[in-house]
Amino acid sequence: MAETTENDIMKIAIIGLANAGKTSIVKNVQKTYHIGQPLSPTKSVQRSVFKIFGDNAIIWDYGGQEEYRNSYLNKPGRFLSDIRYLFFVIDIQDPDGFDQSLTYFSDVYDFIHEHTPQLIVSIMLHKIDPLIAKNPEIKERVKSLKRKFGAILVNREVGYYETSVYDALSLLTSISIPILGDLPIYNKISVLFANYAIKNSVDYMNLTVDNLLELGKFRIYRKDQEFLEASMEFYKEFGNLEIDSKIRSYNFEGYRFIIVQGKVEGYEYILNVAHPLAVDMEMPTEESLNQILKEINKLFIEYHPLLE
Repeated sequence: MAETTENDIMKIAIIGLANAGKTSIVKNVQKTYHIGQPLSPTKSVQRSVFKIFGDNAIIWDYGGQEEYRNSYLNKPGRFLSDIRYLFFVIDIQDPDGFDQSLTYFSDVYDFIHEHTPQLIVSIMLHKIDPLIAKNPEIKERVKSLKRKFGAILVNREVGYYETSVYDALSLLTSISIPILGDLPIYNKISVLFANYAIKNSVDYMNLTVDNLLELGKFRIYRKDQEFLEASMEFYKEFGNLEIDSKIRSYNFEGYRFIIVQGKVEGYEYILNVAHPLAVDMEMPTEESLNQILKEINKLFIEYHPLLE
């Protein structure tokens, strides 16, 4: 059997200026980051290898200091080739750096899109923390940046994502949708979750695969601090259990979190549910959870050839 080379691996690039928050995004998705954790500036490029449905993938976290940015642009064949998914991170709280970020993005994009016709581009408007998300000035910055990125990305679809380390679930979604969101099973599972959540007064559901990315979700976007603190705890914990068929739950900050792990057609997945602990609401029953697991398994069996 031929040896797998780096060129055979799906390449995911996280690019932006220094201090844009790139490394904290990567560590959040890997569940190794905690709010307030000190992070050293990334030197050159840091690589993280993982698998998506059995296929090799690698995240390239590009240091954003000027010396590194220059080296990427001076040697683009070495640093910027074969990128399948480009995530460009811009710090919404640093308007003085917007022009420099846009110039850097334009330079990077000029090379990548010429050499990768199937490139998927995502712009992460980062550090839109819950306390400032509704600020009119922040909203205007978002609109302005979308216009300016759009002027660079002529005739190319692009995804814009508003993210914050204080809302880790937004990071999970922003990374997952460009990579898995086009799979028919993502939408099918999301619809399944929406129907279940409405019937059972559930605030949040998601399905993660490979202990990394989500493959469908439902979410009521509560921005109150109680839910955000609860979701952070939920997000850190839901990938830490061994795969088995047990339904586990715990209560935290007014919510009951339910974690169920399953395996079908060789795929392991984790179902996560967040339910408010209100006295007038009935909890999702074990019977209803087992039923939704059966529905998930049916979808994996139906769509698994498309995942290979």
